[in-house]
Amino acid sequence: MKQAIKELKLEKEMYQEARAKEVTFPQLLEEMDPSGEYEGPLGKMSAFERQLLRHDIKVSGPNADVLEKFFASSSSAVLFPAYYQSQVEAGLLATSLVPEIVATVTDIDSHTYSSLWMAEAEADRQLQEIGEGAQIPTTTIQTGTRTVTLKKYGRLVNATYEALRLQRLNVVSVFLQRIGAQLGIDESDAALAVLLNGDGNDNALVPTESEVSGTLDYDELIHLYLAFPAGYKCQKIVAGDEMIRTILNMDEFKNPWAGFNFQKTGELVSPVGAKLLRWTSEAALPADYVLGVDQRYALEQVTERGLTVETDRLIDRQIERSAVTKWNAFVKLDVNASQAIDVTHA
Repeated sequence: MKQAIKELKLEKEMYQEARAKEVTFPQLLEEMDPSGEYEGPLGKMSAFERQLLRHDIKVSGPNADVLEKFFASSSSAVLFPAYYQSQVEAGLLATSLVPEIVATVTDIDSHTYSSLWMAEAEADRQLQEIGEGAQIPTTTIQTGTRTVTLKKYGRLVNATYEALRLQRLNVVSVFLQRIGAQLGIDESDAALAVLLNGDGNDNALVPTESEVSGTLDYDELIHLYLAFPAGYKCQKIVAGDEMIRTILNMDEFKNPWAGFNFQKTGELVSPVGAKLLRWTSEAALPADYVLGVDQRYALEQVTERGLTVETDRLIDRQIERSAVTKWNAFVKLDVNASQAIDVTHA
């Protein structure tokens, strides 16, 4: 087993090669330098981490290097876009609600997408007893009546190399992760908007109104749980601060064990067995809504090559006016997999 790090010839054209192979730059490095060929600490690193080590670049911790270390050579400069993208993605994943409510992710090479859907009526899905020679009942899976158009999300980062070259990478990472966090907020709002308003295929959610306008009690949560038909389950509950405050102050959730777990771990209680998720942006989820989601069937996320950064600009111009973009859309797979309570209504 070899222990010397493989000296890969790093060139910026490798990013185009990775895109052609429909893999990321770190995945391409892994193909060229498999981790399975190492043992010990080097084997626990990714190929990208080993190349950082080879160029003696420390991106985290109190002894992190300054940004200009990436540009000490043409070889190490090639690693900078991958570092840049990894930090933005870390912020996105830490903030986004999408991993909690999306059933599947599809990558495409187009800005439009025709989604699949299945007949929503239970009678159209049931297996039935069939007499000898009788025709077998048919369930139809077809594309949506309208195509879904992907939207481009992005941010232009305007920072000169001269301004950042002596900044340590652990500090630069904080700002890149904050950019990713905002992308996570924006894509979460888009996902929630599709759950509530539909994706353009006449599949908007019709909420259940609370029995008494302005009142959310334990019985209303039971109504939300029971709004899911047989075969579905309320796995996640998404709500804003006021609704969560009301839920946490219900007598049913004030028992010592629920309070102890919340105080110990910070994890919210699980009303009716569902994971409670806080979402404070009212851009998509009204403050008086309590949204239940069955993640297994609710949404499909459609992206075009995921998160991208301007590789050439980051290498040649060293971060000046670099763009972070993501083409994204959400498709509502099954109207029964999301239900909501409208607490305040006329």
